[in-house]
Amino acid sequence: MSKKDRIVCGLDPGSTKICLIVARLRDSGSLEILGVGHAESAGFKRGVVVDLEQAAECIRKAVAEAETKAGVSVDWVAVGLSGEGVQSFNCRGAVPIEGKNHEVTHEDMAKVVRAAQSVPVPGNRQLIHVLPQEFFLDDWGDIRNPVGLTGSRLDADVHVVSVDASLVQNLINTVNHAAMRVRRVILQILASAESVLTPEEREIGTAVVDIGGGTTDIAILFRNAIRFTSVIPVGGSLFSRDLAIGLRTPIEDAECLKTTVGTLLTDTVVEDEMIDVPEIGTRNTRQLPRKAACRILRDRATELMELIRAQIDRGCERGQLLGGVVLTGGGSLLPGMVELAEQVLEVPARLGFPLGVQGLTDELNHPAYACVIGLAVLSTRPDIDPRKFSENPGHLPPLISRVLSWVES
Repeated sequence: MSKKDRIVCGLDPGSTKICLIVARLRDSGSLEILGVGHAESAGFKRGVVVDLEQAAECIRKAVAEAETKAGVSVDWVAVGLSGEGVQSFNCRGAVPIEGKNHEVTHEDMAKVVRAAQSVPVPGNRQLIHVLPQEFFLDDWGDIRNPVGLTGSRLDADVHVVSVDASLVQNLINTVNHAAMRVRRVILQILASAESVLTPEEREIGTAVVDIGGGTTDIAILFRNAIRFTSVIPVGGSLFSRDLAIGLRTPIEDAECLKTTVGTLLTDTVVEDEMIDVPEIGTRNTRQLPRKAACRILRDRATELMELIRAQIDRGCERGQLLGGVVLTGGGSLLPGMVELAEQVLEVPARLGFPLGVQGLTDELNHPAYACVIGLAVLSTRPDIDPRKFSENPGHLPPLISRVLSWVES
């Protein structure tokens, strides 16, 4: 494949920042970052486009910066999606094996995945992912690749992700308005998981929690497959809002205080330590106890962790998360977040940094970039997108290509 064909681009349209990377995806699977662009986010709220013109302008700024740094032009992106309009569920499909000697073929695998995804979906919703988990042949389960095996019936468990169709279309229209094409729409937590998990963590059972500005996204992986995904409409911006309300200070100053003096380790804060808090509507500041600010942050973080625990309990049995929880996203960097996660979730926790990345590593070795890097990696993977991308003669049917890609991965 030519160098041009291996250039990939990921776009993370967050509620607080827009980030776009241009990278070269090598045959080994490693990613070389060529350029990164940022813009303050406007026009997005909790993963949803609320102002197309503003959002498109932010994307244009990020694209221009990334292209300048990379020295190449790009015209398509893999774009991340989140928000309250996302729904997901597990389901099973079954088909008879009718071929020669009742041997399972690649076509049988594609048929059973298609059968599994043929659940009724309301007209206002759109499938964006159908992710195989495992196959079953007659009475035998936990089969990863049944091709060549003999049986009479093939079953498949899959994880299906659907979204409000207007949410997807508005996102695509916004990117198009920024003079870019959307190659793929990817659930953001899938990209984050791709970026931060080790092969062992994918196998033994691990939850990934991406704390963004507007949402907190969750995925549970076990036996190298997605078992559960969820979106909580609470993110780091609510921490700042709570500070602004509690300290009666402008939201911009609350954000600054959160990142400079904020910690969830309230026991480490000296009782008489004071901080300067800007007043609303004036240039004056007043002194308040730092501990009061940190307690506000800890209360919100504890509430968020309890919401996360409730979702994880929905997605798996206690004791299944041998790999614990991996926290990523910009909100995970608040000091004490890992310790609080271990306390509330009662499993080991760590921060998730992007793995297998080359180029600009000093700048991008940060949990806030996990999602956008994962988007670039997944941008050419057929196994995560249910739509047809190629009808060229000589190509395998798209669904079979996706199933084969899943088996190989």
